[in-house]
Amino acid sequence: MSNKLATLNKLIAELCQGDGYAEMRIKGAGAFQASRQHSKQHSFYEPLICLMGQGAKRCHVGDSVLTYEAGDFFINFLPMPVSTEVVKAEQSEPLLSASLAIDLVRLADMVLRIERIEGRSPDPLCQKSSSLVIGNADDDLIDLFIKLLRLNKNPMDASILGEPVVNEIYYRILTSQHGYALRTLLNQYGDIQPISKVVNYIHENTHKSLQVQTLADIANMSKTSFFNSFKHVMHVPPMQYIKSSKLQKSQALLKQGMSASEASFQVGYNSFSQFSREYKRFFGYPPSQTKHAA
Repeated sequence: MSNKLATLNKLIAELCQGDGYAEMRIKGAGAFQASRQHSKQHSFYEPLICLMGQGAKRCHVGDSVLTYEAGDFFINFLPMPVSTEVVKAEQSEPLLSASLAIDLVRLADMVLRIERIEGRSPDPLCQKSSSLVIGNADDDLIDLFIKLLRLNKNPMDASILGEPVVNEIYYRILTSQHGYALRTLLNQYGDIQPISKVVNYIHENTHKSLQVQTLADIANMSKTSFFNSFKHVMHVPPMQYIKSSKLQKSQALLKQGMSASEASFQVGYNSFSQFSREYKRFFGYPPSQTKHAA
């Protein structure tokens, strides 16, 4: 393990003080610790950058399986229902990671600033887009997450100096060895812009019954072209993404204390029995066994 990763891990452990997620004072930043392995669990990833300091995690999205371990970064550009498992963690050497929520508007602004100076945009034909990227973090990126964690110790430092560090993290990501590919995703070209528009529509309308043709119309694509583009960018077919998103939202509502029948209605199910079957198939237990959040 490098000295930089050792420093990062020490700061993450100090912040977490045990297993679980701990927020930083800098908006959208936090850290996570797990002292034991766990099998696949359903989760929902908002757009984020995650830097793995120690241990290893596996992310299942549709047919894709992505593993990231110490020294890797993981980037997700669009809201994504996933299944995750901690594959390397123990009491004496827990999994440790730091993360930063992505503000896509700020990130896109950084892309424009970079391209104004370079005088060019990525070639839209250079590669197909995906909303998930994994790579090896360089020393600059690790240093910036260390800086975030150190700033977090002082409320004034975090408030005044945190945002410039977030901007630099965006810059380093976009100018790294993966930067050109990442900028292609955020550029006005390619598949991701219409798919992003559809994803936003799905999350704003989970209470409705959604059809692929409606979503294809929003993306201004044929039904076949939309289906293929959506699956490539999001790693799952549109209807599977919709179902996962609805069930993840219903679980959040149940944990807030909402009744199962009301939660099923809020996510667009007309049949409570169908909702119960699909919920149990997805999570492994019925809605009635969902524990309220503490």
